[in-house]
Amino acid sequence: MDAPGSLRRGHNKAPARPVTQFPAVIPLNVGGHDYTTSLSTLRKYESSMLAAMFSGRYHVIQDEQKRYFIDRDGDLFQYILKFLRDSEVPPPHAAVQVYKEALYYGLHPLIEILKSSPPVRAEYELRESLRNALPKYKEFKEKLIDLAYELAITSHCSEISVHQYREFLVEGLQAQTLSIRRDLTRDESTILIGPLNDYGKESQLEESMLHCVLYDLREEGFNVDFRMRESVCEYWTQKNKNNDIPMYHEFYDTVCCAFTFNWWPTKGVKKK
Repeated sequence: MDAPGSLRRGHNKAPARPVTQFPAVIPLNVGGHDYTTSLSTLRKYESSMLAAMFSGRYHVIQDEQKRYFIDRDGDLFQYILKFLRDSEVPPPHAAVQVYKEALYYGLHPLIEILKSSPPVRAEYELRESLRNALPKYKEFKEKLIDLAYELAITSHCSEISVHQYREFLVEGLQAQTLSIRRDLTRDESTILIGPLNDYGKESQLEESMLHCVLYDLREEGFNVDFRMRESVCEYWTQKNKNNDIPMYHEFYDTVCCAFTFNWWPTKGVKKK
């Protein structure tokens, strides 16, 4: 006979959660796109989020048509479903986006395949390392875009010079990692960024980082061009409020380039 204490403990146990019973054929609504597949297909990889979602342990919301709703990109889900059905790998142009979806769904076999694909390696190994190497990358790109918009008010295109310097400008004077110089009389702007002390003077890494910025800007929809300039530039500093830092003018070793943002086409436009 059980002791009274054990009876009480057994009596206080929470009732087991009911298991959801799913049909053999599953109607899906993925981000507004309708799909139909089998329950076994969704459960193919036991460690995936989809297998857990349709395991019966969780409540899955449905839309008005009783389709099970997944709030993800519906267009990309076709590649997820093709992989589950036939182990079909997405085409190169969709590899990076599908890789992100595979991470979300926890499809480790697809993740491992896409990791070695050239587009994914270029994005997550090459370009990401370049973004991390460029000081204040995100702030730099935002400043570049802001200046381009400002200059667009007076011109159909915006040209911004970028100087990447490898060493501090003056010994003992703390240089800013990111600074902007404006010449309103000539509608010109220059962004000074650095130092890049870790890289040799013959290294092409600085130019690669600037090309990475160009790639990201184009991916965001900007019509932007890029060209390299001479590698020696000049820089002026101004006295501060206390006038205890003299103005100086010197040359220093840099990588220089210009970004040109084109805001609207000029060809084929008839003049009135």
